Amino acid sequence: MKIVLLTCVILFSTTFALAQTPPPASTDPSAASSPHQRDTTSKSTTETPAPTSPEPSAASSPHQKQVTDRPAKTSAKDAKALDDCTKKRQLENSSLSKDDAKKACVAQMKQKSPEPTN
Repeated sequence: MKIVLLTCVILFSTTFALAQTPPPASTDPSAASSPHQRDTTSKSTTETPAPTSPEPSAASSPHQKQVTDRPAKTSAKDAKALDDCTKKRQLENSSLSKDDAKKACVAQMKQKSPEPTN
């Protein structure tokens, strides 16, 4: 019984050792790359300079500029109108939360005001 067990252990150990991947012949990084990869990575490119302004509108990509192009602050008049609208909506519907009332008012105010053109 011990001989059968020993034979199995030796057989599995040998199989495991043979199944291992041999190390690459060269440790040079270019040996693992294709000619296209070496050609592409050897070209030097310039990076886009960092924006000098801390404002979000100074983002470098056009998409970022479009997404971050929002009015900086609402006017006091707009804030008062939003507050009044929120209170009015809550009085009309007591089960409406303050956040839901505010969302409804913001949507209403956006419908009334023209969208800025870029």
